[in-house]
Amino acid sequence: MKELLPRERFARAVRHEKVDRVPLLYRMKSEAKEKIARIYDIHDTGTGLKHNPELELRLGNDAIIYQIGINAEFSHRPIAIGETWYNHFGVGYGKSGLRGRTEEEHKEFVKTQDFWGPAKVVPENFPNHHPITSMEELKNYTWPDPADEELIGPIRTLIEEYQDEYYIMVDLSSTLIEAAYAHLVGTQNFFLFLFDQPELVHGVLDGLTEYYTELGKNVIDMGIDMIRVGDDVGAQRSMMISPQQWRELAKPRFDYMFSEYRKANEDIHIKLHSCGDYSPIIGDMIELGVHLSGLMQPTGGNRFQAELKKKFGDDIAFIGGFDVQRLLPRGQVEQIRQGVLEVMKNLAAGNGYIFSPSHYILADVPIQNIFAMLEAQRDFGTYGKYPLN
Repeated sequence: MKELLPRERFARAVRHEKVDRVPLLYRMKSEAKEKIARIYDIHDTGTGLKHNPELELRLGNDAIIYQIGINAEFSHRPIAIGETWYNHFGVGYGKSGLRGRTEEEHKEFVKTQDFWGPAKVVPENFPNHHPITSMEELKNYTWPDPADEELIGPIRTLIEEYQDEYYIMVDLSSTLIEAAYAHLVGTQNFFLFLFDQPELVHGVLDGLTEYYTELGKNVIDMGIDMIRVGDDVGAQRSMMISPQQWRELAKPRFDYMFSEYRKANEDIHIKLHSCGDYSPIIGDMIELGVHLSGLMQPTGGNRFQAELKKKFGDDIAFIGGFDVQRLLPRGQVEQIRQGVLEVMKNLAAGNGYIFSPSHYILADVPIQNIFAMLEAQRDFGTYGKYPLN
């Protein structure tokens, strides 16, 4: 097969059509991106809102993913130790539960980025203030503007500059359950309120549904190729809530949301994301008309990649599956190559697969492991050659 344009390659994989090689989608947090970018002499390494996709495209990405959901601002934002920063939802974020780094420690950390060993683990930002913890607060809550130009304006530039060659995906996650438990309500509150104050939980989820429905329609109207929604409802060995609870809380709301998206563009592709083990609801994703499922962290039921591919692979495309928790940061080069090979065997055979690490590449990944992964996906990801012959 002749070499395809990245845009065509990604779209064909989503549609389960034949491609020349497995499409790619890499995502990374700012510290990892800075480390890799130095090798390519790229200096603009922004992540999150208004991020620069230049490095990801140099690494071989066939799509550009642009994040505007509730996670987009806080997770990539520098927040000083002791500082609380509030987003447009009124949620506060800081170095919750982590000490963070002093200025002197940060200087030492930067030095570790210059070597080919693993970097120190970077303290992450976490929500520490939740604006809706009572029915009174819900009644008085003002939802953000789904037509906010600060969020959606840069998408026009991406489309104009890149869409002729690359597939454009806009990321709205966290969308429903995770946006409620991690951000608006608070995790402990949310799981207690499921039983003590279910009307509060349903009210928050209804508000999120309306907001993300309108936000999604606004960006679909711009002409993007895929909308990405979802929540982290999977833990390491099972789902965080029962499949039945998910079918009660999330499925009908996603069904409404997706039907509205299709009214805006009947050909829009939809990706539904969750971290962890969400294998019990893959069939539900198919019923909802989802085109792409991932990021397939190899935990719980998601470890059985070949079985999932055999059972569901004709009806939904998969992305991810390559372990970023243990293998990528701690494995040896040959183990990295073997891991990529196994993922390709399990998920790429028969088309309908996009290669990706099963989450962001983080700061603790040695640079040699990143390049071993890049090399291995080129070696093992071409159709017509081993292992995809």
